[in-house]
Amino acid sequence: MNMHAIQILFLKDLFLSRRYLFGYLVGGIASAAITCLPNPTLNFIGFLLIMTVAIAAGIHMIGMLLLAESTDQTRMFVMSMPVSLLDYSLGKISVVLTTYLIPWSTMLAFCVIATFVVPGAKHGSVVVLPAIFLFLLCGFMIQLVTAVVSESVGWTICVMVGCNVLLNVFLMKFFENPAIVAARKSESVIWDPVVLQLLGVECLVIVAALVAAVFFQTRKRDLI
Repeated sequence: MNMHAIQILFLKDLFLSRRYLFGYLVGGIASAAITCLPNPTLNFIGFLLIMTVAIAAGIHMIGMLLLAESTDQTRMFVMSMPVSLLDYSLGKISVVLTTYLIPWSTMLAFCVIATFVVPGAKHGSVVVLPAIFLFLLCGFMIQLVTAVVSESVGWTICVMVGCNVLLNVFLMKFFENPAIVAARKSESVIWDPVVLQLLGVECLVIVAALVAAVFFQTRKRDLI
């Protein structure tokens, strides 16, 4: 494994995506800020915008940094240099994941802080945020695996649509759960076993998807 080559590939893609990344970062911060306004309608709009930014950032970065290189001959040029398949794979997956995690983690941190500093906010609602954001990350990781395995924009979009449908079903069932309802109304932070189990499953899915993405990418005999 050539760490220097991986670093160069990582920084190259990070530089190329800097403007889009900045836009998603600003959009994520603005969306999270709207959820802090003292108006239920604006709170809901801000929440929808957070979901939109997270979904858009994921599919955009996967398409631009991973799928596009199979059609615009960029990958052929990269692989003509002294770069191994493992170096290329790790560099690609790491930069795609990083460009998603930057706005994702910023929105999560902003929302968590807001639950403690915004007047009238219930501190107990902080337990629902990791579950929601980790579900978004699960969806992104499944899309990443699909893009790596299929190298198809069409299949990746289909999986994205499926993940979005599951997200809506998840949110509906999640907010109907009595433990979640009680946590959102509580002034103290209580980690119910239901939430902890959900977080464990989500983390397992994320790790499994990451391992699968690296495995399938490095198993390919020819990336050109």
